[in-house]
Amino acid sequence: MSKPEIEAKIEYQKIIGEVHSGGYQPIRFSRVKYKASSEIHIDIRQFQRGYDDEGEDVFFPTKKGFQFLERDFNRVIKEYTLLPKTYVHPEIVEKSFSLLENAEYESAVFQAFKALETNIRKKIGAKPEEIGVRLIRKAFHPENGKLTDYKLPKSEREAFTNYIAGAFGFYKNPCSSRDIEIDFISAFDRIVVASDLLKVIEKSELKEK
Repeated sequence: MSKPEIEAKIEYQKIIGEVHSGGYQPIRFSRVKYKASSEIHIDIRQFQRGYDDEGEDVFFPTKKGFQFLERDFNRVIKEYTLLPKTYVHPEIVEKSFSLLENAEYESAVFQAFKALETNIRKKIGAKPEEIGVRLIRKAFHPENGKLTDYKLPKSEREAFTNYIAGAFGFYKNPCSSRDIEIDFISAFDRIVVASDLLKVIEKSELKEK
């Protein structure tokens, strides 16, 4: 069957993961929906790097690969792998994991980092207008933050303030201001960062300074 014939049968196709990225023969994981079927398929296939008429890199699918139903793929994943709910904060599991499973990666990251903001505001009794990075820097200010760990050296207090504010600004803010393209792995990596930070927030003792 020719490539145009194959493409004519596809309703949509989206790459959800890649191995050996940047190499000459990467392996791509794709979700594929065919017009003649209500089911979603997972396609695992080797691609061959080539060049278009302008000399830009392009990747062509090869015959080395296979497909199966997404529901079968999910069953295998659930049976043979352990989704790491044991070390991700329960609140973030509740808010983000169902979004991850539905491939709503941008929303999953947004909800994970929103949990940091809402927990900080509640813990320090901040005003509603105190939001985002401003709220975080106030709570963990190295000199007078209500959640700052003053047992740490000043340099480490400053480093943590910059870390939590930077992670929030870099990961959450783009999700709330524009559309971004991220895959499952990237989203999960960011959610794990949010989980780690939320655990720190919960353990932080409130200081009245």
